Amino acid sequence: MGQIFPLVSSDIIGTMLFNSFTYLVFLPLVVALHWLLPERFRHGLLLIASYVFYMNWMPSYCALILALTVGNYFFGLAIDGAKKNDYVAAGGSPQTQAASLRSSAAKRWLIAASVFNLGALCVFKYANFLVSSVWQTLVVGRDLVSGLPPAATIALPAQSPVLNIILPLGISFFSFEFIHYTVDVYRGSPPVRNFLHFALFPAFFPSQIAGPIKRFQDFTAQLAHKSHFDAAMFKDGCALIFLGLFKKTVLSDNLGQVVAIGFANPLAMGAADAWLAAIGFSVQLYLDFSGYTDIGRGSAMLLGYRLPINFNFPYLAANLRDFWHRWHISLSTWLRDYLFIPLGGSRVSSWKVKRNLIITMTLGGLWHGAAWHYLIWGLFHGIGLMLTKDWMEAVDKAPWLQRMKPQAWWHCSGVVVTFLFVCFTFVIFRADSFGKALQIFARMFCAAPSGAVVEAFCISTLPVTLSVYSMFLALEKLCTTPGLLHTLSAPVRFFWNGSLTARATVYAALALIILGFAPEHATPFIYFQF
Repeated sequence: MGQIFPLVSSDIIGTMLFNSFTYLVFLPLVVALHWLLPERFRHGLLLIASYVFYMNWMPSYCALILALTVGNYFFGLAIDGAKKNDYVAAGGSPQTQAASLRSSAAKRWLIAASVFNLGALCVFKYANFLVSSVWQTLVVGRDLVSGLPPAATIALPAQSPVLNIILPLGISFFSFEFIHYTVDVYRGSPPVRNFLHFALFPAFFPSQIAGPIKRFQDFTAQLAHKSHFDAAMFKDGCALIFLGLFKKTVLSDNLGQVVAIGFANPLAMGAADAWLAAIGFSVQLYLDFSGYTDIGRGSAMLLGYRLPINFNFPYLAANLRDFWHRWHISLSTWLRDYLFIPLGGSRVSSWKVKRNLIITMTLGGLWHGAAWHYLIWGLFHGIGLMLTKDWMEAVDKAPWLQRMKPQAWWHCSGVVVTFLFVCFTFVIFRADSFGKALQIFARMFCAAPSGAVVEAFCISTLPVTLSVYSMFLALEKLCTTPGLLHTLSAPVRFFWNGSLTARATVYAALALIILGFAPEHATPFIYFQF
């Protein structure tokens, strides 16, 4: 029987992962205390629990998160205060207020807040990447002038210098939430004056490490209302946690072992191996990240809070724009609201819209990791969105194409093309470098026979478990589709509204399945490294 709860990653040993035994003890304890304590103590308990959750990884970095929290709390107050002063100085006239804000103290405070947040992100996440990139540039320059006298060449160490900086878990998500907060206060949202509420906004442990990226208006509004136990929400939370554990442990971790065989040695793969590795990683990443989100959202629901949905059947998207409306929704909407629209969005000329798409997605790719292949992955998606825009405009202008759009084959072909594009680009995302990704692309179209990847997949239990999960997804999709198909959800509704004994029996069976099908060594969630 596999172990569901080991902590095996060398870089985050001791972390309280959602699939760890520690979290299995931590969560029920926090939930029980939360509902047993009087209302006035619950927010304090959640803040303490959230910092304990983070300190389980590296206690010293709690000082970083606390510093970012305190700094952004005062930045929000300063921006709001400066806006009020500017309004008074402008005579309270709405006509003059807008002009005043363009050069106001509020804007200067916003710039300072952005430098503060992006500076922390750059130091802890991108410092080594920048040093390595500069070093490689110097090496290339030295090689180009190698024929010149020694005085003209550059003396460099044998290897790139490496800064002794450990990437704080969740720093990308913390930074984006703080930037969202200060920008929205500048745009007119009232700041959070209750420091306890503000500190809990970024620290809330169900979304602390890998999102979803929350909006403070939604989260603090829930904090402002008196919490009460909701049995229906509690049941739904339990179901999400079990579903997330099944996705992560039974499916993603097992599939990841097969995928790793191919990506570890690309040149040994045949065409079938390369295709299986590419498609397998796309499925693995979805199961891993959506599994994390399910557990996080479920944990929040046990405490009476709702986190935003992060996935909506992304591999059923009929085009790339639709895909980004369904995949990592909290990130894609953040990029839209705080990068794409400030660049001009879709309100500018056609070529500038394309420029904005490419800039947004390229920077979104770099947000995922401090490496060139992440940037290239984002660039490919920016180009893909640009081509999608051109194609959709061409379809709208061509009557003969418009007549084809209602056909089922049109939609299905769009789904297939979109999925293949996503799989291709995820090869770049998963590979150690862009060069390794090119090797895998070459193997996809070689004549070599299949090998270790296909063999490992066929002898595992993955075909059966993936088939079962696919049927579950199909049923879930039918149950959430309005109209005639909605009647098929009656058995599901009957189950969820059934007796406690029936639900406990099903959960026990799911727990046994998770324990039985779990791999010998569990792995951290993929997005923990971001």
